[in-house]
Amino acid sequence: MRFAFIDGHRDRWPVTVLCEVLDVSRAGYYRWCHAPCRPSARRQRWRTLQTFLLEQAKQQDGVPGYRKLWLDAQAAGFACGKNQVQRLLRACGYRSSVATKPGHRRPSSGLPVLPNLLNRQFNVAHPNQVWVSDITQLPCQEGWLYVAVILDLCTRQVVGRALGRVNDSGLVLRALEQAWACRQPRGKDLLFHSDQGVQYRNEAVMGWLNDRDVTISMSRPGNCWDNACAESFFALLKKEWTKRLGLIGRDEMADEIQYYTDHFYPKVRRHMTLGGLTPNDYAATL
Repeated sequence: MRFAFIDGHRDRWPVTVLCEVLDVSRAGYYRWCHAPCRPSARRQRWRTLQTFLLEQAKQQDGVPGYRKLWLDAQAAGFACGKNQVQRLLRACGYRSSVATKPGHRRPSSGLPVLPNLLNRQFNVAHPNQVWVSDITQLPCQEGWLYVAVILDLCTRQVVGRALGRVNDSGLVLRALEQAWACRQPRGKDLLFHSDQGVQYRNEAVMGWLNDRDVTISMSRPGNCWDNACAESFFALLKKEWTKRLGLIGRDEMADEIQYYTDHFYPKVRRHMTLGGLTPNDYAATL
């Protein structure tokens, strides 16, 4: 009953806090989460195939991509398609060690690139005037965990956050929807700045922003300093928090990110750009 209560309220409070209050261990909760639940015959076949693919990838030191692993599966007698293998590998976060690093893909000619309207003007007088956003990836036992955040440049508060196994435009949209519901800004007064990643130049993301009359700004190609505040946030997250955790599961890492962004960073960590105040304390002075 206690584990079920934690699972039903983890969106409102960190798992760490819930476990302490209910006097149960986090390890016990995660064992309960991953307990077997009678998968269907189809899902069992998918799981068997996925286990085989990951074992083959491990034996080959993470070198083969999904096409070569598909050939291995065919040779082993699995009846599967190339797209199915790609989907199963993507679902568990597997990437070939020789694959192009996420975030450094060749831009698609059909996606628009907008000018750098922010122009490194990082000092903003009022909330909900400038939001900046970026995406990073964190290594976990099952593969990568991708994190998208949106910061308010005035208060440095994290107004939107989304986590997932796949680095796509859906990650950005979930972060935007959370930020909009939380802050309810006036679209015409808001500038949204990001890099030129394909996730931000996606038609769905740009349409979402245009529908709300938000002005869109993008960094110049290969210039991380144009989005320095978002880049700095992720550097702090990794240096202060995730580095000491080691290689943990995705669910545990997600809980740690939630705790850092919702509690430690806005309520505890002092920000010298804000005169030594925490983001929440600074916001209270406005």
